[in-house]
Amino acid sequence: VVADITRDGKCKYVVDVAVEKLGGSLTTLVNNAGVLSGGAMGSPSVGMENYDFNMNTNTRAPFEMMIHAIPFLKVTAKDGLGASVVNVSSVNGKQAFPGCVSYCMSKAAIDQLTRCASVDLAADGIRVNSVNPGVIETNIHKTSGLSDDDYAKFLQRSRDETHPISKSLGRVGQPEEVGDLISFLVSDKTKFLTGETIAIDGGRQNLGAR
Repeated sequence: VVADITRDGKCKYVVDVAVEKLGGSLTTLVNNAGVLSGGAMGSPSVGMENYDFNMNTNTRAPFEMMIHAIPFLKVTAKDGLGASVVNVSSVNGKQAFPGCVSYCMSKAAIDQLTRCASVDLAADGIRVNSVNPGVIETNIHKTSGLSDDDYAKFLQRSRDETHPISKSLGRVGQPEEVGDLISFLVSDKTKFLTGETIAIDGGRQNLGAR
């Protein structure tokens, strides 16, 4: 299913098509769409356009996806099959980072959505958790405007033994590692776990801002 989930009606469209393709039921919702537009508070690049760009995809769309998915997830949970939502947040939602104020806000909001929704949906048997990746080798930084050279330097900092962040696991993460955590969270092995925001960053958030 391909859609721009920031457009009116598209979140419902995605859920409806997914349910149809899955035979009328829905077990899991993973909110993985995300964008990054950087900028420091007080800089010319940060205004309402920057705010809306980050918030519409990173916060509003997952909120709306949940609204449309929950009725189907309730049926699944009632049938005893287990129902789960996983929001893909960021370590930027857990602590302050310079130069990306509205992005950090959008991810902090997702973490709070995860916690609040987990409380609201517990009685329905729907679990809600989030994963909070650190630096993962994807295209998000390139699509945010970072050049190939600057992106390569950014990744190298994660491997540089002279940089404080090397005191963590000293490398960047891979998408498959985030996927493995998501698969674990939607499995029966975590059926007593809900409302958690789990960092997957090689221990980097314990070392402060990058």
